[in-house]
Amino acid sequence: MGRLKYKEPGTGAIEYAKQFTEGLTLEQSAPIIAQLLRGELHDATDRRIKRCDYCGYYWRDDSLRNTKRTCCEDCKRSLKTMQRRQQRADKELLNPKPRKRTLMDDYIWWLEYPFWINEYSMIKIGWKYEVPCAPNKLSRIEGAKERSYKMGGRVKPKIQIPYSGENEEGVIKSHVINVKLPITDTKPGKVSHFVMSDPRKYLLEKYGEEKLALEAKRAKYLSGDKKV
Repeated sequence: MGRLKYKEPGTGAIEYAKQFTEGLTLEQSAPIIAQLLRGELHDATDRRIKRCDYCGYYWRDDSLRNTKRTCCEDCKRSLKTMQRRQQRADKELLNPKPRKRTLMDDYIWWLEYPFWINEYSMIKIGWKYEVPCAPNKLSRIEGAKERSYKMGGRVKPKIQIPYSGENEEGVIKSHVINVKLPITDTKPGKVSHFVMSDPRKYLLEKYGEEKLALEAKRAKYLSGDKKV
């Protein structure tokens, strides 16, 4: 018989243990609870005292037919949840859901000479790894690799971009740029000019006299004049 695994005690188990430990301290209750867990305090012939199927503690069944298996509704609910999880696990293990067939299932790869049992699957899958080509294509590819190796590798040609619009013959070509303007921007906007008549007055209003004095000292220090 395996070792009993206890869980959080249910309401029925707590109520049953109260009649043995009520009014006692924690130190006094500890040996009594140990005896209670071993089943030494109750009458062994009393069939209404049983262990809860979920939490594992002793409790008393007060139902009419004495058919309950758990001490409270929480333990009953948790036991049902655990049973459903076990049933789903057994179903996945013993009767798994059939896997959808794929094209690769038509490829017998585990033999010494693999082959396809379906031509459609071979065409849809095989072309990704065995691309058909002309008989002399491999030799042309190897020849191109050898030429590029002897020439020092592939070098991109130098291209000078004529930003002035002139081509190699020196002819200026015009480039047409199409710009679509919205209807509201058909008229030019108002152009405003700003002229700073008194820069010091503007800086005083924007930064203040203290800030300007501090920046003036910093400018003299950075310019090399240590007498600030």
